[in-house]
Amino acid sequence: MTRCVKFLAAALLVAGCSSFEKKPPPEPPEAPPEETEPPPEPEPPPAEPVEPSKPPVEPVKPPDPEPAKPPAPPRQELPGSWTSTTASGPGSASVRRVDMEFSADGAWCGSMLVEVDGKKRFESLDGTWSLSESKATVKLGDGRERAWAVSWDGATLILRDGDAELRLRRVD
Repeated sequence: MTRCVKFLAAALLVAGCSSFEKKPPPEPPEAPPEETEPPPEPEPPPAEPVEPSKPPVEPVKPPDPEPAKPPAPPRQELPGSWTSTTASGPGSASVRRVDMEFSADGAWCGSMLVEVDGKKRFESLDGTWSLSESKATVKLGDGRERAWAVSWDGATLILRDGDAELRLRRVD
């Protein structure tokens, strides 16, 4: 037996020694092969909230333009005699009638019937007149000047000075 035991011991020793041989370190387990997928697309930035579409609305109609002001009379239309139809604005309560004469040579005269404290009286003025675009200017004999915005509708001459308005019709 000894021989058998010795043989067995020798076989174990040889077998055991082989287990002590230097072996290379084990390789890490291989990762499963990756599938060749394209890289994931970056996520788009969050979109602004989308408002639900509104039903169509008709555009607001622009306001009607102001009625066109009558144009200024041509210079050749102003000469002649004119009398008032209405006077309005500050100081007009006492005015009963205004008459004006515009001469073709630029001379001007006017008279106004006023009533103050129940007494009527005429006031007369004279001087020269000029017309430039929509402005009539009267230069009085004493040097004072009076300018009116002037317009006309073909029959009525309209003189305006601030809130005061004088409407005249041709007498000739």
